[in-house]
Amino acid sequence: MYSLGDYGGMIGDAVRTPAYVRAIEAAVRPGSVVVDLGCGTGFFALVACRAGAQRVYAIEQAEIIQFAEKLAAVNGFSDRITFLRGDSRQMQLRERADLIVSDLRGALPFFGQALLAIKDARQRFLTDGGAIIPRRDVLYAAIVEAEAAYEKIRGPWQTGADNLDLSAGLSCELNQICQAFANRDQLVTEPQAWCEINYTKELEPNATAKLFFRASRSATGHGVLIWFEAQLYGKIGFSCAPGAPKTVYSHIFLPWLEPLPVSAGQEIQVELHANLVGSDYVWRWETQTIERESGVLRHFRQSTLQGAQFSPQWLRKHAYDFVPMLTAEGEAERWLLHAMDGKMALEQIAKAAADRFPGVFRKKEEAFRRVSALAEKFSR
Repeated sequence: MYSLGDYGGMIGDAVRTPAYVRAIEAAVRPGSVVVDLGCGTGFFALVACRAGAQRVYAIEQAEIIQFAEKLAAVNGFSDRITFLRGDSRQMQLRERADLIVSDLRGALPFFGQALLAIKDARQRFLTDGGAIIPRRDVLYAAIVEAEAAYEKIRGPWQTGADNLDLSAGLSCELNQICQAFANRDQLVTEPQAWCEINYTKELEPNATAKLFFRASRSATGHGVLIWFEAQLYGKIGFSCAPGAPKTVYSHIFLPWLEPLPVSAGQEIQVELHANLVGSDYVWRWETQTIERESGVLRHFRQSTLQGAQFSPQWLRKHAYDFVPMLTAEGEAERWLLHAMDGKMALEQIAKAAADRFPGVFRKKEEAFRRVSALAEKFSR
């Protein structure tokens, strides 16, 4: 969940925000209907109104939408912005939009179920011939020399603490994706485009590519760096490339299992996979290179699945043939959902639940917290 300070950081981004403002101003026509998907503070909705939009549907799942409504009132746009809280994929709009605006990225556009939400919105909300911002994101990759970032990952597990052996955690940490910033002079190879996300066409949430790099200088490679460049509308866009002005979007660093000395001209093959599994992405990166002097093949197979800690119980419960039965806590939660039938207040439900399930709720306050959370998510 983002804090208000996080949203302030996005609005204050001197690269991202001016580009989005120019794109919205270029795309909106007098009388336009606009969807601000994942509106946050509603900043893009305000810009669209200022540019002449007749109506904006501002959609957001988080509580920040309450603050967005205040900003709309302060700026005199309450009558032109309809705020809708919830998952856009479960909503119906009264009319189709001429423009959809979104920034549902994390460090990269592969962020949760964002691409699925944008795909759905384009299909159901956008008029034929309507525009979408962003129009396209292109992801780039390069081999990077990143000793400081690598040691930040490796250091605690390699050196240990208080003479304790923590080395078993190292391979797990080196199978995680990390956020980092790198400069242009840290790149060991020229960047290669490995994935294009075209928001105007059929969106595919997964990506895979096999890249062949050639070292442009002798160096020690520490892994793969990934970033993106955005085309928002027409020629308006921005770049997150190393050497470009920093934005709120960091680079993604995929560390290798160990640093690799490479010589100028040496070939390095990297296979990248980003696959949406449930609500998160599983990343895989496989690296192969042959050391020039020794002729030794270096081959790393890495995955965020290897870095995850799954117990046998967790794996069993996620198997296709697992037959589930509710625990006492599950029975209590099912009862709470059934009790939310429009007849009892939360306090009454909590008291009844505490009396009915004393092994789950030791106090009425515990039951109240649970039913309040369920009411926030599922009630109307």
